[in-house]
Formats: sequence, structure tokens, C-alpha cells
Amino acid sequence: MFTTGTLAQHPLNFSSPAPHIFSSVHGLLRQGYNTFFPNGFSIAPCELPAFTPFYHGWLNDEPPQSPEWLASTPEMAYGIMGSTQNSFLSTYVTTRPVKCLYLDGASGALGENGTMDMQMLFLYGNTTGPAGRQSNPYFLWDEYDRAKRMCSWLHEHGFDIPGTGIEGIVRMSAGFEVIWCNFSSPSIQLVSRFNVSVPLLGYNRTSSLMPYSQKRSRALLASSQNPQGGLPAPDWDIDWEHEPFVASQQWDWFTIMSSTYNPGDLASIREPSIRLLDAGLVSLYSPQYGHHLSSLVEHEREHFNLTLEGRWQSDESQKSRQDVMRQLMRRRASHRVGNMNPQDLDRLRLDLKRMVTRVVSADSYRSRSRHAVPWSRICDTIVNNFAKRLMHLQRLLAEGLDCDGGSTVCTIRYFASLRERIHALLMPFFEYSTTIETASETPDQQEKRSEKTLASLDRCKRRCLPALQHREASKTTTKASITYHFVEEAIGEVMDNICTVLIGIGKSVEKTWLQNFNQPTHLSDRKQQETLRIEFRTWHDQMEELNAWLGWAAHWMQCDRLCAWNEA
Repeated sequence: MFTTGTLAQHPLNFSSPAPHIFSSVHGLLRQGYNTFFPNGFSIAPCELPAFTPFYHGWLNDEPPQSPEWLASTPEMAYGIMGSTQNSFLSTYVTTRPVKCLYLDGASGALGENGTMDMQMLFLYGNTTGPAGRQSNPYFLWDEYDRAKRMCSWLHEHGFDIPGTGIEGIVRMSAGFEVIWCNFSSPSIQLVSRFNVSVPLLGYNRTSSLMPYSQKRSRALLASSQNPQGGLPAPDWDIDWEHEPFVASQQWDWFTIMSSTYNPGDLASIREPSIRLLDAGLVSLYSPQYGHHLSSLVEHEREHFNLTLEGRWQSDESQKSRQDVMRQLMRRRASHRVGNMNPQDLDRLRLDLKRMVTRVVSADSYRSRSRHAVPWSRICDTIVNNFAKRLMHLQRLLAEGLDCDGGSTVCTIRYFASLRERIHALLMPFFEYSTTIETASETPDQQEKRSEKTLASLDRCKRRCLPALQHREASKTTTKASITYHFVEEAIGEVMDNICTVLIGIGKSVEKTWLQNFNQPTHLSDRKQQETLRIEFRTWHDQMEELNAWLGWAAHWMQCDRLCAWNEA
């Protein structure tokens, strides 16, 4: 039987992968989100809409060999291959919708910190590169080896047929890029190619950014020796000190990339030039990768003092609690795929093959896409509905702990404001009781109150899932959901925790309001005021734990002020 006390004791399992799966789906194709959580765990199907422009920078006017990279903006292409006396910019446009695969996280960022683990595991079975390779596997020419291997895998399985197959691999670094597998495909058309080189300066530049330019030059020169063969090394004989825009091109690239950010929400909007397909998801957060997840769970259990059930155990220090809650909220940023055992690695490759098979099968794709549950949109709706308001409620509850030394006027005004905010959250699904919950209630009264609570919980959980409601109402048994059940289960667990905590706090606040503030009385009893402070602390801690469990940290990061026109 559900009571206010039962709801208040709702445990949060910090060892559950549900919040990570949910956040991965919501974060797909978001620059800010994947910058905050750079180590990707998922691969999703996507589509490049028809008539979408993409850009390619190179150091000669020859057509690019296959595979090659296309940037989502000209500034990105120029930022990589501009500021030489032989820089060319090509513009391509898709002639029809083109299917692609998207690797989440900062999967295009070269480095050894985990950003490329997912693709390295898939291609090589490890995170260090080809067997016997002695040099760093993250230089430029190793990128070509990865690109060739990914495109070859698609070709070997017949997944790259122009028009119906997968023709590009989408990754993100400082912007989104597409590894285009076949430039002879009619799915893409050259619009223009011209020389973007500019006249050299007649003097040496003394910019403070020159050391960076020289460092970049040396790094590219060091990697220009092509151990893979079959690709021409570009001419890196560049006069950096006399190129006028070598510093500003990086700035322009960055400012365009950051234009999707919002000063009040650094998660950013989804990349507009690429569209997600709700046609499946391969995620290493899925419970089916049990052995892989167990090492992550064991590490966090020890690091964060979690019980075997995943519940966080507090200590006496409130400062320590705040630090731990902040770390728990951001813990996904430190997750790394790392190496996998052979069984999980085989499962990864099989899951990806199955997902791509469904996407490239024309009849299957058309049939399934008409009935697909829009998982990413459902996750977006939940975050849009709750993210800012949950953090606002946590901050509001923290303010109640310092309400003017516990004065009666302050407490009443504060409590009225708190009740307003909670009512706004509960209104779409919560049915109020006309009486105060007491220990002397009869069994019939308790059962009726419990039924109301259960009905409110059910309405709350289903509020953002109309597609699932419709599917259940129509008793559809079609293969409508072309993603995996673990995504649906993760969304369900997220909503269950949000709704249970909110309704638990809401019922407690309403009970306290009816007992203490609904009549023109005064809180003259200091002991009564201290009881309220204890309740404030309990509610605040419940909200703090919920927000830490959800981990929507990218949505709770804000700029202190708006950027000026010449800032980013």
C-alpha cells in the first residue's frame, strides 16, 4: 500500500545503466552534450537529408579519393586544410536522403582518452590499433586506415549500395563530419571547387597564437609519412609566418561550432544537417553487455560508496555529500569503453550487423519506419519538461534551509512559493486529496488514498510516452519498435524515479501545508519550526539525489553572462 512514507523511502539504484542509456539517446547529435560526455558508447543509424551541403578541404584541386571526410560547415573544412598557398574548398550536396551510421561522443577527436574506443574495438578488437603497430595510432594516416576499414566492412556485407545502403559514417569533434565511402556514388554531387588561398603577408606575424600554429605544423608534418600506402601525402611546405588567417581560421571554426549552444543550456541543439533514424541503437550500456558493465559498476561501487543494490551511503559531512552528488551527476564523463572480452566483442559486431541489416533492407525499413517509436523525441520531451524545473526545485528547497533564521513570515511565503512550484510539476497527473493523511485512518480510507496515488504515478509515468500508450491501447503486436527493449526499459525507469520522487515530495509538502499553513495561524512553536527545517532537508536531499542519478549535467551548466558579439 502506497503512503507518503513509502514514497519517501524510494531507493535510487546508481548502479543501473538506465540513466546512461537515456542520456545517450537524448544526447545523440548534440555538440555540447557530447563535448561534456566525450567518450561514446553507442552507434545509431542516421540520415543525411536530400539537398544538404557538405564541404571538403584539401591541398590540391584533384577530386578526393575514397574514403574522405566531409565537414558539416565550410569553416570546419577550411579550419583543417586552409591557410596554405594551395588550399581548395569543395562543396558537395546530397541528391537524395542518404543513410549513415553515427558514432556518438567526440568520436572524431584524435586522442587516447577514450573518445575513439568504440570504433577501435569494432575495427581492431582493442583500443591500441592494428597488431604490431609501434607508433601512436591516433595520427592522420591512421584515420585513413580506420575510414577504409569501416567502409570496407559495409562493402563486404553489401550494406553500401548507393541509394538504399549506408554511404557515410558520422562522427563529431569540433563540429560534425561524415566519412564518405564512395565519391562515385550518385547520392552526392559536386557543386563547386575553387582555390581559397590568399596573398601572403609582406612581414612576419608576431601573434601570440604563432606557437600553436607552429606546433600544429610540426604535428601534421610528423604524421605526413603514410605507413598505410595508397594515399598521396600532401605538400606541407607552408609559410606559416606569412599566412594572414592561420589564427583566425581556428577562431571562425570554433565560433560556428559553438553556435548551436544556448547560454542557459550548454547541451546545445541537435545537429541540423543530420537526422536521426529511430531504427535501432547499439549501446554498450545495454544490460546484455553484462560482463563489460560489471567492471564499471564495481569501480563506481567502491569510488562512490554504493551498496550492492546501487544505493548511495551518506556520511556525516554535508560538504562531502555535496561533492559526491556533483561527482555522481557527472560520472558519465569519466566512463570509458576500454577493452572487452571476446564474447562482448562478438556481440557488439553481431548487434551492429543486425541493426544495419534492418536499416538497409528497403521493404523492412519502409515498413518499420512507419511504425517506429520516436525514442529520441520522447527522451527530448522528458528532458524539456523536467530538466530545468527539477534543478529549480532543488535550489528552491536549498533556499528554505536559510529562510531568515526561521521567521514565521519568511517560512509562510517560502512555503507558498514551494507549493506553487510543486503543483506546476504535479498538475498534469496528480489528484489531490481533500483530507489530511493521518495514522488513524481506517483500512478503507488508506486503500482509497493508495489507489489515488497509484493512479497518479501511472499517469505521470505515461505522460511523456503517448506512443507507447497508443501501442498498448491498440494491442499492436507489430514490430513497431525497431530499437531494442533496453531503451524502452531505461525510459521507463527514468520516469518511474522522477514520478515517485516528485509525488512523494508533493504529498509531503501538501500534508505539511494543510497541517501548518492552510489556516491563519502562526508558527510560534520553535520546535515546530525545527521540524519543518528537517523536512526541508529531507526533500532537498531527495531532489539532489534524483538529479545526481539522472545526470543531466550538460543541461544544468550555464554561462554567467551572454557573450559579446566578438566572443564565443
